[in-house]
Amino acid sequence: MSDIKLGVQLYSVREPLKTDFKGTLRELVKMGVRGVEFAFFYGGLEPKELAAFLKEVGLSAIGIYEQLDNICDPDAEVYSQADALRCENLTFGFGAQPLNEDFAGCLKKCAKALQISSAKGKKICYHAHAHEFTKVDGEYQLDLLLNHPKLTGMKFEADTCWIHQGGENVIGYMEKHADRIPLLHVKDVTAEGKITELGNGVIDFAAVVAFARKNQISWLSYEQDSTELPGLESARISIENLKKLL
Repeated sequence: MSDIKLGVQLYSVREPLKTDFKGTLRELVKMGVRGVEFAFFYGGLEPKELAAFLKEVGLSAIGIYEQLDNICDPDAEVYSQADALRCENLTFGFGAQPLNEDFAGCLKKCAKALQISSAKGKKICYHAHAHEFTKVDGEYQLDLLLNHPKLTGMKFEADTCWIHQGGENVIGYMEKHADRIPLLHVKDVTAEGKITELGNGVIDFAAVVAFARKNQISWLSYEQDSTELPGLESARISIENLKKLL
């Protein structure tokens, strides 16, 4: 079995989670998922109760997507959640508007989040989308964030789809920041720009897996923002196709 473990951003299965939170997580485990990333929904469970359930079914909490204002607040609930779940990665991203209108303010907020999270024993990971590949004075906004001298401790949650949609070579761009990637979002997209199940689009996931092995990235986290299929059916297709490469 590969040393690479499979995770899932639970936003991918948000609809079945609303109906049967625990049952949906059990189904993901049956598919081979070993880690989960949370995004604002915890099934109505208290942190300790959720932690106990994750332990019961053999899942690790590998990330929590959170609003940056909360990450900047040392008293925010996300820190007690992360502690209870033994989760070290807090992920976030900016929309296009704040980056375009107040890039300096975004840098300042990232620096504060890094300071607070580090003091709390957590890592912050920037999850980019396509809009961060907007250029300012010849450089991508994303590179300006990741390369800022005050943000060297900030990690990068790379996303295969959004790097491609940003106009970059997926592997080539990730190589630039390989030592900053603890979690790698695997997401496929068609030539027409429509998000699809892994293996049905244009992303070369054999190369992505090889990149992860080479750089000792232990988690590939499946994420699908939209699908015409039921959430778990979509997840099953993507995860089975990814497992074939492992």
